[in-house]
Amino acid sequence: MIPTNGNSCIEVGNVDGVTVSGILFQAGTVHSDSLLKIGSGNYAGNASNPVVLHDMYARVGGPTDNTIEQVSARTMAEVNSGNVVIDGTWFWRADHDIGGLVSAERNPVDNGLVVNGDHVTAYGLACEHTLGEMTYWAGDYGKTYFYQSEMPYDVGSDWEAKGYAGYTVADNVTNHEGYGIGVYSYFRDYNVTANSGIKAPEVSGVKFTDSLTVFLNGNGGIANVVNNDKKSVSSHAGQQWNCSYSNAALFLQ
Repeated sequence: MIPTNGNSCIEVGNVDGVTVSGILFQAGTVHSDSLLKIGSGNYAGNASNPVVLHDMYARVGGPTDNTIEQVSARTMAEVNSGNVVIDGTWFWRADHDIGGLVSAERNPVDNGLVVNGDHVTAYGLACEHTLGEMTYWAGDYGKTYFYQSEMPYDVGSDWEAKGYAGYTVADNVTNHEGYGIGVYSYFRDYNVTANSGIKAPEVSGVKFTDSLTVFLNGNGGIANVVNNDKKSVSSHAGQQWNCSYSNAALFLQ
């Protein structure tokens, strides 16, 4: 499904019980704010009748030639309602397309997923190569069970200076849980060291269990798994784990 007028492919209002599944969303040559938008904000949703997004995929680039035409979006999916369940979903900014490798930050998109609603839960979530915060979680009481993210191949030192991460929890969040969060680096074109794979506020309600970062190839790496835990990956150390991260654990170090 490709938007032709700059709008979203699908917009769901402030309603309960909607299911979106089995769809591939694809950015077009007319810039879209988001390819999928759930709710318009400040809607709590319904825990007993949630909106469910499953077996759903989005991509920015791939079937087009990035050297001839650009496709773009601000965000692939934006979840503004509360009590939403996301399962088996992959958001991808193409690292290659029919023209070959994608470079020079072509086919721009800031985020794979932005969550503004409370009580949103994700299972089997993946986001790759976007140019901003890959997943940005601003709602409270969110939970993610298994997450895979690969940082963009083609960004330069200006991207490093912006402090983007593979998984970001907003500063306003007081309660969030992540289990099995993995972030990988392959800075192919420039020497970039991301500050952290996971970035989150240091408050007692924010917890991560069994997190890891991996240096796959290329230049630079990732300096920390979560915030500033000093567990770095590079060509000298290919994998790092943070098995239990919480504000309480910080004070015991």
